[in-house]
Amino acid sequence: MHKLIDDFIAMNQAGLVLELCEKYYDENVIMLNNGQIFAESMRESYDKQKGFVKSVKEFNVELVSKNIKGNIVELTFNYKMTGSDSTVNEFTGKHIQTWKNDKIIKEEYVSV
Repeated sequence: MHKLIDDFIAMNQAGLVLELCEKYYDENVIMLNNGQIFAESMRESYDKQKGFVKSVKEFNVELVSKNIKGNIVELTFNYKMTGSDSTVNEFTGKHIQTWKNDKIIKEEYVSV
């Protein structure tokens, strides 16, 4: 599990959001964003994030904390993204993931 999580972190830090989606999210993943349903499948999540990812010209992602208990993983990142229009967006987010068979079956994202 630790190797999978370390790869997930590295890919996230590299800004490989869409590749992460395809590699680590179960086809029927449930994704929440601050308590609201964001996506109910990997494809829906991929499609929603595709436009956003294309608008980002620079990703700077720093891991703040990592906690693994069984199949539950909590990752907190500081994000700094520069858009194609040079707008900078900075935020911190916690990802609470439930893993099964090397895939994320549920992820709750919470702004912190």
